[in-house]
Amino acid sequence: MHSLLVRIFVSFWLIIGITIGAAAVAGYYYAERIQNESENFGFDDTILEASRALATGGRAGLSSWLREVPSSDTVAIFVVDSQGRDILRRELPSHLERRLHRHLSHMPRSALARSDPQNLRRARPLSQLVANDGEIFTLLVSRRHRPHGFWNSAPAGVTLLALALVVSGTVSWFLARAISSPVRKLRHATVSLAEGNLSSRVAPSLENRRDELGMLARDFDTMAEKLERAAAQQTELSRNVSHELRSPLARLRVAMELAKRQAGDLQEFNRIDEEAERLDALIGQILTYSRLESGPRAQQIAVDLADLVQEVVENVNFECRAEGYEGVSVETDVAASPTIGGYPDALTSAIENIVRNAVKHSPPHEKVMVRVAVDSSGCAMVEVSDRGPGVDESELPQLFKPFFRTRSASRNGRNDGTGLGLAIAERAVKLHRGTIVINNRRGGGLRVLVRLKA
Repeated sequence: MHSLLVRIFVSFWLIIGITIGAAAVAGYYYAERIQNESENFGFDDTILEASRALATGGRAGLSSWLREVPSSDTVAIFVVDSQGRDILRRELPSHLERRLHRHLSHMPRSALARSDPQNLRRARPLSQLVANDGEIFTLLVSRRHRPHGFWNSAPAGVTLLALALVVSGTVSWFLARAISSPVRKLRHATVSLAEGNLSSRVAPSLENRRDELGMLARDFDTMAEKLERAAAQQTELSRNVSHELRSPLARLRVAMELAKRQAGDLQEFNRIDEEAERLDALIGQILTYSRLESGPRAQQIAVDLADLVQEVVENVNFECRAEGYEGVSVETDVAASPTIGGYPDALTSAIENIVRNAVKHSPPHEKVMVRVAVDSSGCAMVEVSDRGPGVDESELPQLFKPFFRTRSASRNGRNDGTGLGLAIAERAVKLHRGTIVINNRRGGGLRVLVRLKA
């Protein structure tokens, strides 16, 4: 069956067919059993036993005998007195009342003998017992009539119900598994693709399926392959363009130095030098981002996170003093010294970009705090907080997008960043299967929290 529709249809059809077939077979055998028990009922022995009970114990003895008669699922025995009432005060079924009425209205044998032909002898409709005191009792034996006889038979009903549950449960379980298993694999592949793993595929585990789910899996793999190829081409293009830009940029700076020697130290040359440095930094960050986007090319090693953070803080403090950030400094709070498996260069780039971004947006003479700790789940944490102006809540999720600039920065005409720092940090953290969260602090400023599995 190559169609999921046909598979579901046949499965439910099979459940209904087996249940109906089992009910029909069980009902047939139940009816046969009822028929056999009715036909094999020993009426002669029963009426003789009733006669002996009446002869020895009278009405009370007959009542005791009737109570002690073994019960049967198929045959019911009633003893009716001359008033037409059962001696055990049971209600007579309607068909027995009609039979008793016909019996009571039966003509006496003497009258029958005068009116019937000589070759006809009528049988009395029902057998009767006569007590010592002359009281007459009528014995009625009838097959039990139940509206749903088979279902009132507990063993048969339980057996059929159990059979229906087992059959339907088995078929439904296999059907549910046939549907849910590929859907679960497809979901995992989708989540993996959304997390940036463009190499995620589904079809290898579903290659033998020829139904709609198999086709969906192959279509998903085709889409993932095209996305991976497009992302690789984009990354390669960014890397190639950045490399190609560095060569003319280097020649431009050499030409500018030669021009300085001939024309002297002009203010325009200083401006050109600043823009060239900014362009060189931008190209370097594009190359870093492209390298992280394409994945690691080295093996992970053990990294002491506290030592790495201390080294980054020292470097940033030196830059603050050299570049004149008006008294802004960075302090560390090392509550733990976790060791993680990772890529030192990528982690250093991530922490540096986060700390530099905090320094860049801090007011004069403020401190940027960098805290290293381990949370309750055993994950290593690096928390960077500043006292800057913060960011509008609606713009927080976009801070990790490459080249994103906040509205306030655009209005103020600030051009002191490339918009790639936090994007690089996010790529580096995801490379280590960690998480990075950014939010506003109470009282102003931003708080960036990085979690890495130790």
